[in-house]
Amino acid sequence: MRKFAGLSGRGNVPIYEKMRPKPDASHLVNYKKEKLYEYYKCDYCGEEIKILEKKQEMTGGVATIPHTVTKRGELKLALCNKCLRPALKEFEEEE
Repeated sequence: MRKFAGLSGRGNVPIYEKMRPKPDASHLVNYKKEKLYEYYKCDYCGEEIKILEKKQEMTGGVATIPHTVTKRGELKLALCNKCLRPALKEFEEEE
């Protein structure tokens, strides 16, 4: 539970953007940054979770843990599929 204690005060899960890297050419002064994709960072392992239009193809997402489990209020976490069970197990062991 130590990992999630600091996340209880967070409002929404932050959405990050992956930008196309700037070319090494020094003559490009007015180079426009181009967004490749948006993603969440898993709160348990730190892995990138790409936000796709087809939600069933995503490798994770935002999980809302109710106040009955956390004992502190509703908690929104970005979790990948492999980290969902270990994260819930941490909350269950706390009781």
